[in-house]
Amino acid sequence: MSFIQENKLTINLNLKKEYKIVHFSDVHVIFANTNDDKETYEKALKQEEAWYRVRKDFANYFNETCNEEHMIPSTKCLDNLIDYSLSLNIDALVMTGDIIDYYSKSNLAYLTNALKRVDVPFILTCGNHEKAEIFDGITNNQSDFSIYKFDEFKLIGLDDSTKRINAKQLRLLKEEIKDNVPIILCMHIPVMTIHNEKEMSKYDSYFVINYKDCDEVTAEFLKLIEEEPLITNILCGHTHGKGESSFAKGKKQYCASSGLIGYLNNITVK
Repeated sequence: MSFIQENKLTINLNLKKEYKIVHFSDVHVIFANTNDDKETYEKALKQEEAWYRVRKDFANYFNETCNEEHMIPSTKCLDNLIDYSLSLNIDALVMTGDIIDYYSKSNLAYLTNALKRVDVPFILTCGNHEKAEIFDGITNNQSDFSIYKFDEFKLIGLDDSTKRINAKQLRLLKEEIKDNVPIILCMHIPVMTIHNEKEMSKYDSYFVINYKDCDEVTAEFLKLIEEEPLITNILCGHTHGKGESSFAKGKKQYCASSGLIGYLNNITVK
């Protein structure tokens, strides 16, 4: 069996041509660097060992596959995901957070070096295990609002790792809507709206932004993405279990399962 678990999706935006995108999330890379001090090195070993158990627990809970091919170091998981993605001749790569498990110089350096092999545009959003500012310098975007513009649509990455959207992000999103092209949002934590409450209830409250329990700006954001026709889809992670739901009529949210079990969405946008 292969490490990669591929979920093929089609997003129909009525475009003139097809685009290929790969989306993965939650790899929780930990690089146990023997050159680090003893405390840092031992922490890395302990955390990596814990994730061998946790990836199995999540997979069992969501009835997903986790076998011996997936019992490999998190660094190798990331390498495999990137290598496979690039083999598909994609137009863009989307990584929706918790690509590293926690900030350390070694973890960030490993990610930085891995991304040097990515020869296509990519969106990298912040997860709750990360801090947006650590990505400054390895992307060409603002740390909490990233964007890649194709001729016919946009990928927009939002840092929602604190389960909220801030006023600046909301303002920037409204400005991007003025271009009058479809938008696919990329963010770590999925949203629960009145439209997908039943489907999203399989996830604990920790794993969603709940329309019933959010601040004023985030509530305005949820209303915008429900009502704005140009905001078409959401790519997200955090849940460690795959899921598909409609956050508004005709608008799909795709939650990626964990990259630790080789999960990725192979998406055709057309």
